[in-house]
Amino acid sequence: MNTIPTTSKRARIPYTVLGDGGSGGKRHFERLSLLVLNRGKSIFKTDFLKEIESLGFAEVISIENPGVNYDVESISRKFPFVKFLLLQESCSPGEQINLGLEEAKSEYVYTVWNNMKLSPSSVSVRLVENLQNEESICTVPVLRTSGNEIVPSIVIPAFKKRNLKIIYTVPKKNGAITLFPFDYCGIYNREKFLYSGGYDYSILNQYWQKMDFGFRVNMWGGRIICNTSLQSAYTSDFITDDSSVDRYYRKFYLKNLAVRFNGDSGYLPGSKFIQYLLRSGESFFTARNNFNEAKKWVELNKYRFNFDCRGLTELWSDPEM
Repeated sequence: MNTIPTTSKRARIPYTVLGDGGSGGKRHFERLSLLVLNRGKSIFKTDFLKEIESLGFAEVISIENPGVNYDVESISRKFPFVKFLLLQESCSPGEQINLGLEEAKSEYVYTVWNNMKLSPSSVSVRLVENLQNEESICTVPVLRTSGNEIVPSIVIPAFKKRNLKIIYTVPKKNGAITLFPFDYCGIYNREKFLYSGGYDYSILNQYWQKMDFGFRVNMWGGRIICNTSLQSAYTSDFITDDSSVDRYYRKFYLKNLAVRFNGDSGYLPGSKFIQYLLRSGESFFTARNNFNEAKKWVELNKYRFNFDCRGLTELWSDPEM
């Protein structure tokens, strides 16, 4: 289990770069870059980039999955303001964001998917100026479906007896706190994101990867908030998360739900091992190794904890509770 999960803790995913991300186009936002994650066949790639060009980001980075089915070199010549990162290996969206934010030069990085349409009026100089006052690690937008319905993208954690419950609500007010960026989308504070360790590349289930990031950030005293003036809409259906209890949940559990806070630091109680062993379905030796790795990780980062998961959820304002 990585010390503080970040791309620097393992061999970097190999990729090649086309374009420099700063040539051509109008640049209205010197402090704000755009990071584009790609899903699907991207048959409207050119149209998407034309719309982006007019928005004037300081730089645009597009992360291309292995085996893209369009001529990236040709598109790169048409859009010299875009830096294309051509991955040679597949990796999770979280690790793609880690890579993109390490590559980015701006203070803030707006991360979106290629099947989204950005609202030009919502990305303003005033918005960028307000990001510093918000002091959040990530500012998330109001998302709409292709049918213009608001997506319930505010994520609220709660406990029902001993079981974790996740509630999704629509954004109702500016500054609402959310557990994690829905579908990874939002304006990330680059410095704070990298200091947090980013997304854990070893958690491949996207749901548990976002849950791990969200709990860690919030338990360490960070904030992820919604800015209702920031708007984006899907142009096609978005993918729903798989919240199955799998091996990636077990890693999330040990790094987050099993941690306790004693008022000064976080710790993973040794008494949790038997419970983990009985419920994980792992062999004794596998369970012991996984537990010990998590215990070392928590020990190394113990003074970064401000809450444990229950303490965190008690501070949440949930209208449904």
